[in-house]
Amino acid sequence: MLYEIKNDNITLVVSSLGAEPQSLLFQGREYLWNGDKAYWFRRAPLLFPMIGPTKDSKISVDGVLYDMPNNGFARDTEFTLVEKKEESVTLRLEDSEKSRRENYPFGFVLTVTYSLLPDGYEAKAEIEAKDDLYYTFGWHPAFSLDINGKGTELDTYSITFSEDERLDKKTAIDGVFRYTPDFVVGKSFRISRELTDVGAIILDGVKSQEVTLTSSSGPHGVKATMGDMTTLTVWTCTPQRGQYVCVEPMVSFGDTERPLELKDMKETRSLRKGEKAVYVNAFSVF
Repeated sequence: MLYEIKNDNITLVVSSLGAEPQSLLFQGREYLWNGDKAYWFRRAPLLFPMIGPTKDSKISVDGVLYDMPNNGFARDTEFTLVEKKEESVTLRLEDSEKSRRENYPFGFVLTVTYSLLPDGYEAKAEIEAKDDLYYTFGWHPAFSLDINGKGTELDTYSITFSEDERLDKKTAIDGVFRYTPDFVVGKSFRISRELTDVGAIILDGVKSQEVTLTSSSGPHGVKATMGDMTTLTVWTCTPQRGQYVCVEPMVSFGDTERPLELKDMKETRSLRKGEKAVYVNAFSVF
C-alpha cells in the first residue's frame, strides 16, 4: 500500500512495505532514487534491528542462533497503518511469532512517523521494548544525482559537516572493515566513484548535527540532521553505477568480525522491558 502526503511544496509517497519512502517531490523536482532494479531496487529503507552484515547472516541470543539478513528484516516486512493525515503518516511494525522464532526473539514495537516540512520531511522512529532487548537502527535514503541535471556525475558531489571533524573511514571489504585514518579533517570531503567502488564510506563519531550533500554542477542538494546518531554512511552500488548516492544517519555499523552474541556486540544499544528509544532526523532539500 502506498500513502501520499503533501503540502504546498512537498509531496512524499511512503510504502507500507518497510515503511519506505518511494518519492520525494519538492516544487516538482524528484529527489529520491527511482529504484531501478538494474542497479538497486530500494529507495529509502530503514534498518532494524541490525545494521551491516554478520558472520553467516546469523545472530546469537543466549547461545541460540537466529537468521539475520544484512541490515535487518524490517525493510522487507509490511507495516500497519496507524494514522494518516494530510501532512504526516504513521506506520507500525510489531514482533510476530515468525520473527521471534526465526530472526529476533524479542517483543518490540517500531513506530515510524513521516511528517512534512516546508522543504522536506522529518523521520521519527520510536522503538518500544516488550522484553529486554538489543538493537541498532538507521535511515538509508538514496538521493538522485540527477537533481542537478540528468547524468550529473557522482564525482561532482561533496559532503559538508556543520562542525570541524576528524574522522577515520571504515570500509567493509568482503564483510570485514578496513580503516583509513583521518579520512576527514575539517568540514568536508568529496565523494568519488574511486571511493565508492571500494565500498561504503562509514564514519563513526560524527559530532556535527547537520551534514549537507551538494554538487559543483548545480545548486540542488540535501541537508540531513544527525539527531542522536553518530555514524554517517555514504554509499552507492558497485560495480553497476546507478545515478544515486545514499546519505545515511545511523546509530552504528558493524561487520562480520563482530561477535554473534547480541549483547556482546559493541554496536548494539539496549532497552529494558517497557523502555523506549526515539530517533528524529530531518531531510531537507533545496
